[in-house]
Amino acid sequence: MYSGSRTLQAIDDALEAQYALRNRHPERDEVYDDHQRRSAALRADGTCKLDVRYGDGPRCLLDIFPAGEGAPVLFFVHGGYWRALDKSYVSFIAEPYRKAGMTVVMPGYDLVPAVSVGGIVDQIRAAFDWIVTHLKPGRIVVAGHSAGGQLAAMLALDQAGRGQGPIIGFVGISGAFDLRPLLQTSINHDLKLSIEEAAEASPLLRLSRLAAGAPLVPLLGAVGGDETSGFKQWTADLVASWRAHGGAATYCEIPGCSHFTVLDRMAEADNEILRAIAGFLA
Repeated sequence: MYSGSRTLQAIDDALEAQYALRNRHPERDEVYDDHQRRSAALRADGTCKLDVRYGDGPRCLLDIFPAGEGAPVLFFVHGGYWRALDKSYVSFIAEPYRKAGMTVVMPGYDLVPAVSVGGIVDQIRAAFDWIVTHLKPGRIVVAGHSAGGQLAAMLALDQAGRGQGPIIGFVGISGAFDLRPLLQTSINHDLKLSIEEAAEASPLLRLSRLAAGAPLVPLLGAVGGDETSGFKQWTADLVASWRAHGGAATYCEIPGCSHFTVLDRMAEADNEILRAIAGFLA
């Protein structure tokens, strides 16, 4: 199915409809504008540390929303299909988690085509290592939305491969967990993934290669009820495979939410994702 190595493949209309969301959601710019407005208000209140450098790339900066000395960390990675957006779009979700006693860290990263998807994975690893070294949290929950879900998954799988580490839970929100279908969409005109690169960056395939008995942290796979069947299947497949490899995993479909408004639900004072993360920390 995925033939042709780095040569760009013809667009498959069915896959395009499932995964290329720009045309499907003309309202997304309004949603983004609202998220930026709410995020700017939180960023301006003086209680956060913005643009802390962790690496050499122009976007290799962290935003930290502290909850106090020794607080557990929620490490949240923004989405944008590795080609758009930045951490300033998602600051608005931090407040309920900080009020629940978590320091929230949001890393930025360079975008394609300046770096490859694999290069972005390495940048997020560097951001995570910076947090471990400088904040020294005893417990970390890694989470991400869309492309950020893929990036957070790679961190959780890194730890499973090592056998130990500070991550105690993983939340994938509307994540892209198998990149191979994207090879036959317009998205790959920007990503320029080869077959091999798509497979290497796919958490579902990496999970299948884990050694027997590798310790997996608990997973919450959340997706909006109004999302495409492709995004729902990505999450359902990850949850099923996580369980098959011995990890605790829960599938959560949040009614009334699209791929973009699911973050609004995440920012509410009492929501399914916050309760799950609190459960990981309990």
